[in-house]
Amino acid sequence: MAPSPTVGIIGAGPGGLALGILLRKAGFEGFTIFDREDGVGGTWRINTYPGLACDVKSHLYSYSFELNAGWSRLWAGQPEILEYFERCAERYRLGPHLMLNTEITAARWDPATNSWTLTTASGAEHRFDIVISAIGLFTQPVQPDLEPEEPFDGTVMHTANWDHDVVLGGARVAVLGTGSTASQVVPEIAKVAEKVYSVQRSPTWVLPKPDRPYTERERWLFAHVPLAKKIYRTRLWLRSESNIAVIENGSDKTQEFKAIALNLLESTVADEELRARLTPDHPLGCKRLVFSPDFIATLTRPNVEVVSSPARALRSRGLVTEDGRELDVDVVVCATGYAAADYLGQIDVTGEGGVLLRDTWSEGAFAYLGMSVPGFPNFFMLYGPNTNVGSNSVIFILEAQARYVVKALKHLRRKHKSYVAVRPDTMAAYLADIDRWMQGTVWLTRCSSYFRAPSGRVVTQWPRSARAFWSMTRRFRAAEYTFDPPAIQPDPVTAATERTDG
Repeated sequence: MAPSPTVGIIGAGPGGLALGILLRKAGFEGFTIFDREDGVGGTWRINTYPGLACDVKSHLYSYSFELNAGWSRLWAGQPEILEYFERCAERYRLGPHLMLNTEITAARWDPATNSWTLTTASGAEHRFDIVISAIGLFTQPVQPDLEPEEPFDGTVMHTANWDHDVVLGGARVAVLGTGSTASQVVPEIAKVAEKVYSVQRSPTWVLPKPDRPYTERERWLFAHVPLAKKIYRTRLWLRSESNIAVIENGSDKTQEFKAIALNLLESTVADEELRARLTPDHPLGCKRLVFSPDFIATLTRPNVEVVSSPARALRSRGLVTEDGRELDVDVVVCATGYAAADYLGQIDVTGEGGVLLRDTWSEGAFAYLGMSVPGFPNFFMLYGPNTNVGSNSVIFILEAQARYVVKALKHLRRKHKSYVAVRPDTMAAYLADIDRWMQGTVWLTRCSSYFRAPSGRVVTQWPRSARAFWSMTRRFRAAEYTFDPPAIQPDPVTAATERTDG
C-alpha cells in the first residue's frame, strides 16, 4: 500500500459524501465514489414520490461541518434535501472523485496484493487498497407477492421507482402499506384521485408532525447571527437524545407517545369501527414510528377507504385482497419498503479464503461498530448492521463513522501498514454487548418489522443513544485490530481449478 492508500467508496448518498469530504480534509486524494445513479444523494435521488419528506428536523438532518441556514421548513422535503447534498458535493469539490452511472456488483479480496477488486455491472474492474460500502439500508425495494391471476390492465409501481408520467388525477388507486412512505404518499394521492384504497396488513402507530415553514426572522437569524444555527441544531440533538427511552418496552416515554397517538386517533376519527381498525395491537416503537401531519385525517376523507385485508392477487381491472374482495383500480402503488436487514444483498463480497460475506451473515448481519467484519480486511461499512438509531439523526451516526474510518486510514498511513482487520475476539465481545443492550428494548417484543433478520435477530437497530455511539467511535483503538495478514492461503476457486487442470 502506498503511504496514502487508495480508497473505493460504494454509494454517493449522505454517508459516501461525508466520507469523501472528510477524506479530502485529511489529505487523502486517491479515492473514488461509485454510484449506480446519475447523481449524488442516494435515497434522496432515487425516491421522488409525492409528499416525500424527512422525519428528522432539517437542521439536524445535515452535517455538523456544513450547517444550512436556508432550510425552508422544520421538516424539509425531498427536493430541498437532495439540493443540500448536491451542494455539499459541489462545495467540497467531489466531482473529480465521482464515478456515476456505475453499479458495483462484486468486491473480491486479493491476499497476494492486500487489495480489493471492485467489479461493475458492465464487467469493468477497479482495484483499491481500501473499500468502504456506503450503500445504506434503503436500496433494495420489497415487492409485494401479488399472484397474477390475469394480466393487469393498469399500472403497478413501487414508491422507490415512481413514474411521474402516470396520471393519478381522477384515477382509482390502491396503496399497499401503512408505514412512513404510505403516510406521506396517501395524503398527496387523495388530493387528486377519484378513489384511494389504503390497503393495510396491519395498522401503525402515527404521531403528529407539526410541520411549518421557518419565518423570515428565523431564517435571518440562522444566516446572520454567529452560532445561531449551531445552537439551534444542538438543542434539536439534545431533545432527540432525551427521547431515547422510547426504545425501552413499557417505558414512561413509550406510554407518553402512545397516549399522544391514541389521542390523535380519538380526536380525528369519529367512526368507532374505523378507529378500531386503525389502532395497532403491537407495542409502540417495535416498528418504525410514523410522524405525519395529515395521514390519519386523510383516511377519514370520503374518497378514501381503509381496507383491512392484505393484497393477494391481480386481475385485469382489479386488486384482490385475502378476504376475497376485488377492488376496481387503475393504479397499484406499493409503499412496501425495503429489504433493510439484507445488508449488501445485491453485491457479492468475497473476503479471505474465498468466503462470501452473505455466508458469514447467514444468521443475520453483524459488524464491529457497524463497520468491520473479521475475515474481511481493509473493508468498512457506513450505516452497517446495528447502526439505525431509534432516536436522533442517522446523519450524526454516518458522520461519526466517517470520522472513525478516516482515523483508521490515518493510522495505516502513519504506521506504513497495508492490512487492517478487526479481531474476532473484538467482534465477539461487541456482539455480546449488543445482545445485552438489546434486552428490554421494544424491538424484542413479538412484532414483525424490517429490523429483524429471518433468524429473528435485530440486525438494523442501535440499542443505545447517539451519544453512546459517538463516544465509542471517537478514537480508533489499534489494539482491537490486527495489522498482520495471515499466511496466504490459496483461493478455493483457484485451487479447485488448478486441481482440475492438473
